[in-house]
Amino acid sequence: MIYPSAWSLRGLCITAPKPEDVDLFVRFVRERLAADGINTLVLLTRYRYAFETHPECRANDPLSKSDVAAIKAACDENGIELIPKMNLLGHQSGKTKASFDGLLKGFPQFDETPDDEEVEYCRSLCPSDPECLKVVLDLVGEMADAFGAKTFHIGCDEVFEIAKCPRCRDKSTAELFGGWVRAIHDFLASKGIRTMMWGDRLLDGTATGYGRWEASQNGTEAAIADLPKDILICDWHYENMAAYPSVEVFAEAGFDTVLCPWRYKDNAVKFIEYAKAHDGGSIRGVMETTWCDPAALIKVLLEIPDEKEYSSDNYKFVAETYRTLFM
Repeated sequence: MIYPSAWSLRGLCITAPKPEDVDLFVRFVRERLAADGINTLVLLTRYRYAFETHPECRANDPLSKSDVAAIKAACDENGIELIPKMNLLGHQSGKTKASFDGLLKGFPQFDETPDDEEVEYCRSLCPSDPECLKVVLDLVGEMADAFGAKTFHIGCDEVFEIAKCPRCRDKSTAELFGGWVRAIHDFLASKGIRTMMWGDRLLDGTATGYGRWEASQNGTEAAIADLPKDILICDWHYENMAAYPSVEVFAEAGFDTVLCPWRYKDNAVKFIEYAKAHDGGSIRGVMETTWCDPAALIKVLLEIPDEKEYSSDNYKFVAETYRTLFM
């Protein structure tokens, strides 16, 4: 696709490889991403890093410092900014206490719904607990240093479990969400690092027509008025719609944005064409999200034969959309 000249960011958001696949990932950066002009790579690392500050928070298959250094070197050689991404409010483990992973594995007391054996979607952190924030900032700082990060993606999408624990239940969801994001933003800013985040919780799901997944219906959207304007918003939408009003919402609120389609080519093209027609000058580019096995996607895009059977065919659709967007 041809993009406006001001849309300089060409990005991919992809799950971090397993340690045994780092060499394949480095090859992907050098042979595919560089050739396609990708200049931004958001690595979905979550808690899959060999943390030293809080090793009890390491998830399965953690990347080592040397793994990150190898990926970083390949990116630097090809003019690609490597951005680490963690989930720093929602998306903490699965629905049940038995699924605790990462931060909640190490610190189960930080769970926002301690009395619930099972929640609707994913567990969340308690944004009112100062000890929780301290541990989060320890992990963020360590990961930022390992990546040599200039930008850090803090996640914060699809937060449904909020204002539910005894510390939080008397506060508004906007106050909780906004205060949490500002605290992490201010920490990163003190280190000269820009904050990147998903934009869905800052959109009114009813007013925009996006609903409760691609936008909020629990009040967090009011936080948009008080967040620092230097946050880079990742505006993700994965379904065909007649309009994508978030383009105007974020522009009017004063935020730079990155358009983030996913697997369906038709949706990606429609979203991007709408944004071209309604861009108020705040769009910085396009970043495809992947949400699939990274090795499967990489092998398709590098045309490496692969007889392995995967649990989902999403990677095939993601590859087709990638070709449309960037090749």
